[in-house]
Amino acid sequence: MPNSSRNYIFCVLLSLIISTSLCFILNFECSMHILYFILLCCLVNVYVVLYISRRHIAKENEERENKLIRQIEFSSNHLTTIISNLPLVAYIIDLNCRFVTGNAEAIKFFEAEDNLEMLRYPDMVFEKNTLEMIREENELIIQTKEPFVTDKIVKLKSGKQNWFNIRKVPILNDMDEVKGFVIFGRNIDIEKAAQKQRETYISTLSHDLKIPTLAQIRALELLINGNLGKINKMQREVINLTLDSCRYMYDMLSTLLSTYKYENKDISLSYEKIQVMKLMDECFHKYMKTMYHKNIHIKVKAKEKFFTVYADKVQIKKAFENLIDHCISSAYENTEIICDIKKMDNGKNVFLSLGFESPYITSEQIENLFKRYTTAAEKMGKVGSGLGLYLAKQIINAHNGLIYAESKESNYNIYNIMLPCINECKIPALSS
Repeated sequence: MPNSSRNYIFCVLLSLIISTSLCFILNFECSMHILYFILLCCLVNVYVVLYISRRHIAKENEERENKLIRQIEFSSNHLTTIISNLPLVAYIIDLNCRFVTGNAEAIKFFEAEDNLEMLRYPDMVFEKNTLEMIREENELIIQTKEPFVTDKIVKLKSGKQNWFNIRKVPILNDMDEVKGFVIFGRNIDIEKAAQKQRETYISTLSHDLKIPTLAQIRALELLINGNLGKINKMQREVINLTLDSCRYMYDMLSTLLSTYKYENKDISLSYEKIQVMKLMDECFHKYMKTMYHKNIHIKVKAKEKFFTVYADKVQIKKAFENLIDHCISSAYENTEIICDIKKMDNGKNVFLSLGFESPYITSEQIENLFKRYTTAAEKMGKVGSGLGLYLAKQIINAHNGLIYAESKESNYNIYNIMLPCINECKIPALSS
């Protein structure tokens, strides 16, 4: 109520009180008709003030609501302008995949500028497999009520197809039920083309380099074995150094190619029964020369000698070799690497750890240890791609296993691997 109205009511009430008091003081000497008239005037004044105040308040509320509506419309226009001009396909569909509304990019992609009604019939818009995939995604979102993100090819009935990064968000009502979906799509054709070109380049480069490198290795082995004639001690030493360099180059190329295959899920694992102890002996044997130069010894702890797992021998051996190579490169000279092997979870998993003395690794460094192109400080003097531990993690993940590192301030580091004894999944999901 405005202040003026309050003041007016106060004055009326005050005059009423004064008049009534005077009547009592004068022992009702005043006429009762005059008193009634005064009371009536006061009541009429109060009613008039209340009516005027109510109208004034209603007018203020109406102006406030109109102002709020104008602000909402202004903000809505801004939001609509932003969404309409986003370089993204943005639209809304109902539970039956029927188009509700969308921005200019969506209308342009669906080629429906002259026939928006067509978008009400998804069978006329999307190719059959794409539409089935959309419906499967919708069912998943209805169950989880969570946003869904994926990269996929979207194919239309017209034959048009593009790669999109899709983000699909559920629209929930007051009952927490999904009543529709908001879809944002970012065209990633250029990114996919660049990725494919890079993969082709890497594969071609690796293949063209691996063949001559392998030929060099075989030729040097013939020389070392004396198949091409007797060689003296100095020649043998030079050939050994060259052979080591070629083998290192070959391993690095294999690591590079395998990494890209795992990233693109182009690996098919062939499971077989593997004896873990025997496999570790083979892996350690490969680095005997390096361990000899650093005077590093291996100590194996195992309650049983016949721990077995079902895994792809070639791939899992590559993972162990990369991990052992990193341990040997990082370990101090004149120390030992302790390999502990045991079963866990009632024999369902095999746990393997490699502990050794080396510089302390901070928690921040551990987080990046298994990422691409991360090279430990102690390996900076060694040429390499920085993919060894990253590939090891990819292989372990592909076998539904787990790999992680621990570091103690006493300069003692441990790498742990957990592998299931039986892998039932023939095409395991890869994780980064």
